[in-house]
Amino acid sequence: MKKIIILVLGLLFSASTINATEVPDAIEKAFQQKFPTAKKVKWEKEKNNDYEVSFVLNDKEVSVLYQLDGILKEIETEIEISELPKSVVDALNKKYPNVKIEEAAKIERSDNSIVYETEVKINKKDTDLLFDQNGNETK
Repeated sequence: MKKIIILVLGLLFSASTINATEVPDAIEKAFQQKFPTAKKVKWEKEKNNDYEVSFVLNDKEVSVLYQLDGILKEIETEIEISELPKSVVDALNKKYPNVKIEEAAKIERSDNSIVYETEVKINKKDTDLLFDQNGNETK
């Protein structure tokens, strides 16, 4: 939940909440086809003209990013910290030995790559760190 609050605060500066009726047809159709059972759907328009939709699917928080033409860019799904690959946990512990993982997510990108997002506190500040499947820190 904290992740969503931080995401919303961050998006206040980079996106605006919109009604579903303002979503382009190509995006709405692509979303409905891929996620027909989504609940608690909320749409936002990014400053770069991408559209982000946040929703609940199978009791997990999910966020999906679409291009204006309806092409899916990425799917971010919350996961349990225990679901993080060992390579990610090991890399995080090696580089940041005294941090605790607060939340985790799996991000599937349109190029078929997968990255893992970890939310940690560094110097009392919530920080999101991204790692590939091999534990390499990435952006």
